[in-house]
Amino acid sequence: MGNQMRGANFLLATMALSALVLIGISSTAASTTATFTATTTNPGNTFATATLTISNDKPNAGDLVNITNLVPGDTAQRVVHITNGGNTGFTYAGAVSATANTLLWSDTTYGLQASVYRCNNCTTPANLVYSGALKNLAVPASGTIAAAGSDYLTFVFSLPTTAGNTFQSLTQDFTVTYTATQLAGTAR
Repeated sequence: MGNQMRGANFLLATMALSALVLIGISSTAASTTATFTATTTNPGNTFATATLTISNDKPNAGDLVNITNLVPGDTAQRVVHITNGGNTGFTYAGAVSATANTLLWSDTTYGLQASVYRCNNCTTPANLVYSGALKNLAVPASGTIAAAGSDYLTFVFSLPTTAGNTFQSLTQDFTVTYTATQLAGTAR
């Protein structure tokens, strides 16, 4: 029986050792994991902002009007060509300012008057956008001027026939400023 007992103990010891090895392998296998991964990208994305550029064909001092010896009843018709030199559409408006303040400017009844038409060298009433004292001149916002597009404004300046002697020997300067405004942003 001694051999049998030894054989049984050996078998039990071998089984116990095998169980411990399996437990060790199981716990090692549980702590290491294999993971598959994959990637994808969206390369080369950019945003580039637009360029807003407005210009006119009379940008220098005196280009729009430079008249001497003006008398009551004189008029002067001038055309300004507005151009969109940018790469996005805009609307624009115009306003006037002056550095001097003579009666030609401050007297809104007998001083300088202006009419503005949105057209090329025309005075069609349907195209009239402003009429009144030069001092109060305001050109309302245009329609859309597309990139590389243009628009025309015809100005008619006048000194009323009713301007009296107090208007002699006066010089009035003024500047018309055109301000472009980008179109509203859109979902793209």
